[in-house]
Amino acid sequence: MSLTLSCPKCDFETTESLAKCPNCGRTLQSAKKVRILGWVLVLLGSFLVIFMGGLGIILGGIIAGSGQPGNSSRFTGGPEDVLFIFAIFGLVIAFGLVSVAAGAWQIWFGKPNKILRVTMFVVAGLLLLIGSMVRFLD
Repeated sequence: MSLTLSCPKCDFETTESLAKCPNCGRTLQSAKKVRILGWVLVLLGSFLVIFMGGLGIILGGIIAGSGQPGNSSRFTGGPEDVLFIFAIFGLVIAFGLVSVAAGAWQIWFGKPNKILRVTMFVVAGLLLLIGSMVRFLD
């Protein structure tokens, strides 16, 4: 069985031993390497989803319990702050879910999915943009 190499940018595939794609010049990757990177995406995405989901549940409990007699922790923000916090959490969870989906695709098919990759970059860009805006507004 010969080793199949593929280009992550233009979907060129070959069984020849080439280092670069003849169409676009990108480095060719073996299906084995792509599958290993897929497992990394699945693990990191799962961590983000579980961590941010748990943190959201804990924070939701703190917000819901604010102002209750005898409660040692309280949230002093307003409804806009709650919405903003959970929107950020939702974006991070969305990034994690797309990472899991992209990693599963890579594991299953041995090559990346362009739509999922672009979606990951869009969500990451939104997070960076929001982070920059918050930093700028402070």
